[in-house]
Amino acid sequence: MDLDLDDFAEIQAALTRSSFRVFCETMLAPLDQKPERHHLLMIRALQDVAKGQCRRLMLLLPPGSAKSTYASVLFPTWYLARFHQRSIIAASHTAELAERFGRKVRNLASDNRELLNYGISSDNRAAGRWETTNLSEYFAAGVKGSVTGRRSDLGIIDDPVAKRADAESESVREATWAWYQNDFYTRLKPNAAIVLIMTRWHEDDLGGRLLEQAQNGGDQWRIIKLPALCDSADDLLGRAIGEPLWPEWEDAEAIAAKRAVLGERNFGALFQQDPRPAGTSFFDQTNVLLDGAGVPVPQFADMVFAVIDTATKTGAQHDGTAVTYWAHTSRHNEAPRSGPNGLVQNIHKTYPLVCLDYDIVQIEGSLLDVWLQTVFQKLQEFAVITQARMGSAGAFIEDKSSGMVLLQQARRRQWPATAIDSKLTSVGKDERAISVSGYVHGGKVKLSQQAFNNLKNYKGRNGNHLLMQVFRFQIGVKDQEDDLLDSFTYAIAISLGDSKGF
Repeated sequence: MDLDLDDFAEIQAALTRSSFRVFCETMLAPLDQKPERHHLLMIRALQDVAKGQCRRLMLLLPPGSAKSTYASVLFPTWYLARFHQRSIIAASHTAELAERFGRKVRNLASDNRELLNYGISSDNRAAGRWETTNLSEYFAAGVKGSVTGRRSDLGIIDDPVAKRADAESESVREATWAWYQNDFYTRLKPNAAIVLIMTRWHEDDLGGRLLEQAQNGGDQWRIIKLPALCDSADDLLGRAIGEPLWPEWEDAEAIAAKRAVLGERNFGALFQQDPRPAGTSFFDQTNVLLDGAGVPVPQFADMVFAVIDTATKTGAQHDGTAVTYWAHTSRHNEAPRSGPNGLVQNIHKTYPLVCLDYDIVQIEGSLLDVWLQTVFQKLQEFAVITQARMGSAGAFIEDKSSGMVLLQQARRRQWPATAIDSKLTSVGKDERAISVSGYVHGGKVKLSQQAFNNLKNYKGRNGNHLLMQVFRFQIGVKDQEDDLLDSFTYAIAISLGDSKGF
């Protein structure tokens, strides 16, 4: 059967109304735009909301990722074409912003009336309050604004926090939560859906409260969390660590420039969706331990290496020279060992990176040569203990201050020593910590029993200084003891990252 142009147009229109992806592609084509990979992930989730397969959706993405374009403009426009007699309540941190979204939805629907098969009723066409010819309605309100008398099949909350000052204010957070519980939530019809679109300003913001509530038996949310720079091995898009979210729009260099301006705390919250209050610990010790203790020293490894962070000055009150020792392996997780008569025995769990031990000393420059020799001797011992198939990769040394002396001494004695790449040494401690945090949080880095149990007296204080410096490191706090932290983060970046490492 031959189809005329009218028949084809109607089929295309029906497909557009049934598929949110087709609708988005159709609306964006005249602008010479198309959905990128993270948009497609949002599109699929929002389509599931429309199908009733997802009742609670949380979209946590950085500014500039077009999350509002898809979730607050394109989605409600299409949603009202898919269903008749539906009601939407859309809220933002101010009524002005909410009405701005409402105006965009209204205009988009009006401009595509024939395609969508509905129009805007002439009785009420205000930006924040209008009805459609298919008996649906759209109502916009500011967070904490009144929605009394309204009922909703779909609730959309986009950007409930206006600025850092509001996020830091306990009274504002409490007022937002009270509005959500007492006003917004009570307006939902049975089986209504909620879509929350935001960037995370604070660990106790609306998203944080809802996630905490979910852990205690409350509404269960589907969460799409996409940081500007990938920081997890379980990234929803399958990105590599450090890979930008939307490189065609904003590449890693542009993001780095923003990070330098914002500072690590604001950048971590807004762009990485990892809000941390100033003064909180950055790394979680439980991620590098097994059942509260260190793991056994690996029975095999690809190689061992050391990372040295040197002091700028000597003396009792100045920084120490710190070294951490590591075993690196890229092999599979369970490593069988060959015993007598070729029998396989002693199945041993392996991890990509294990901190074997550490040391921290305050030492005069004239004695660094003697101390460095002990570092390479210890590396050879660890190479034997771990049966490192590639032996020792030597020491990576920060090429600053006394580190330059150590590099010269090592090379003069023909010991394997490498200057740490300037891409790592030129960034701040907070930034380095954030850049490797995904590996730590993902369990790819472990402490050995030897490192975990190593107590040292340093600056008159006896204890495990590796644990003290790394796992008490506080983001945004100045003048912390962090020599071992530097060695720790350098090692992870070199071993598991890509800055001229392994």
